Amino acid sequence: MDTTKLKIILYRICMGVVIIWLLAAAIWEYGIDNKFEAIFLSLFALFFTWQAIKKWRRPDWGRLAFLVVWIGWLSFFNLRRDYNKHQNKLLLDKYGLVLNAKRAKLGIPVIPVNWQPQYLGDWGAEWRKKDSTIGHRSKLVFLDSLHRLKFEDDGYSLKHAGSVDRDVNITTYFSKSGSVDSTSYRYEAGMNNKTISRTQADSIFMVEKIQKDY
Repeated sequence: MDTTKLKIILYRICMGVVIIWLLAAAIWEYGIDNKFEAIFLSLFALFFTWQAIKKWRRPDWGRLAFLVVWIGWLSFFNLRRDYNKHQNKLLLDKYGLVLNAKRAKLGIPVIPVNWQPQYLGDWGAEWRKKDSTIGHRSKLVFLDSLHRLKFEDDGYSLKHAGSVDRDVNITTYFSKSGSVDSTSYRYEAGMNNKTISRTQADSIFMVEKIQKDY
């Protein structure tokens, strides 16, 4: 086989890979409900299919190089951003307020309806109270590598003892099946902290006149 024919075959294979990638990305975008991006990528796939047919015997290596660079940029920035947004939406939809009924049944602190997520990441999210008044102030939900619940950490602010901050933290650990594995309670005063029992935590909330939400 001469060099010219080999270059033509290689060009056709590369263009085929590019077109298949564009269609696969379009299907993926459609699957996560990004319909505009799905249509955009589908139209690009059709356009470059037509270009590949048009240049069937006269490879345009400059256009192909541009496509490879553009796809690389799209993969590392746009698709990654869309993936993160999708994961964040799933996290909020699956582990946010919708899980409160199950939390109440399991004796886990719930997320108050007026809270907003303050942090979203690949492996967790944090909801916080808008103000810094006494009581339940935050909930951190952390996931494992398979995006299953790993633990939830709830922070409660108590009245200051002079200039010393005082808090109670409740951490609930989950098994791989989604059931509660264990729960720990910690009392913190300044730099000092100690593990306490649930009964002691209940007593602290009663003395501090903080309504339990678990």
